Amino acid sequence: MLRSNTLLLLALTSTSAYTNPQKPIHQTPVNRATFLGTTAATCLTFLTASPANAKEVDASVKGTKADPAFQACLSTCLYECTKPKGSEQKSRAECIPECKAKCASTKEQLLLGDPKKN
Repeated sequence: MLRSNTLLLLALTSTSAYTNPQKPIHQTPVNRATFLGTTAATCLTFLTASPANAKEVDASVKGTKADPAFQACLSTCLYECTKPKGSEQKSRAECIPECKAKCASTKEQLLLGDPKKN
């Protein structure tokens, strides 16, 4: 909520510079392209996520089937593999072993099921 309020306040203050002809703040000509460029750049600065806000992966899931990097690689590979190529199209059953071999970084990721817990 704080981010949207800050963004709204910033947008309102940046538009007031273009609507107040008595005190020119900028020496550039005020036209629609200048206004939209300034406003869009300001909004994008606050809306883009920085790498510092990225979520860290839990150490207990690294190297397992629940590893987000493995899941993302497998998903992308399956999508590319099952896309129709001309008149041929592979099934998911044909693509899964190929994609697992391509994306797996540990032996556990290559297994079919979950390992038995003793």
